[in-house]
Amino acid sequence: MQSNTLEQFSKRGFAIVPDFLTPEEVDMFAKEAQTLVNFCYEQGDIVTQWGCVIEPLNCDFVDSTQEAKTSRHAFLNLRAQISSRKLAQCVMDKFGSCARELLKHEGDEPVVLLNDQYIVKPPHTDATFDWHRDELYFTPEQRKHRMVSIWVPLCDISSDNGPMLIDPYPGPEHTDKRPLDTPICATMSAGSALLMDGRVRHCSTANKSGQFRIAYMPQFSLGAIASKNGLAALAVPID
Repeated sequence: MQSNTLEQFSKRGFAIVPDFLTPEEVDMFAKEAQTLVNFCYEQGDIVTQWGCVIEPLNCDFVDSTQEAKTSRHAFLNLRAQISSRKLAQCVMDKFGSCARELLKHEGDEPVVLLNDQYIVKPPHTDATFDWHRDELYFTPEQRKHRMVSIWVPLCDISSDNGPMLIDPYPGPEHTDKRPLDTPICATMSAGSALLMDGRVRHCSTANKSGQFRIAYMPQFSLGAIASKNGLAALAVPID
């Protein structure tokens, strides 16, 4: 990853990488997404029942196992049943390598896949995601594990089809005055990657277009995020 990308991510909590996925990889993820969208529509509405979020291993398309949540080998084997092993390896290797750089992995804690999901906004829908920070889905104790999200649209993103809005700077340790009065609108081409620290505020607007707006967004953490009741999400080591 280029040094200026890492520098921006460190200073502002986000960065955009053009052409993160190749056209062939975009097509590969888009075909899997369409398969899962069709399957989920048979169970209920994407917006009201699924909340616009489809998790490949948690939507009953395949029979998930506990081992697949903690073992790279088991995850790859099960994930490959949905579409292909090539896609599964792309999740762990290409996305995982990016996450390793962003999390500055130096210690003993492994970088793990935390979430594996598609964000789906059907055409002409009012579905939005309000302002939030991804780390706030977890308890204060669990937040000691740093996390990153890699949001990759599978279609071109304009101001009309549900772009991400980003409020730079990831956390209270940044004391500089915010440089902008308005959030950044992330208009992006298909296959580009929006890299986000778990502490950065963001939201997304409604899809006013006549086409589905689908993005793939895995999340990674430095160390498994768990509680007294067990794992809070996936904990699949990328290595």
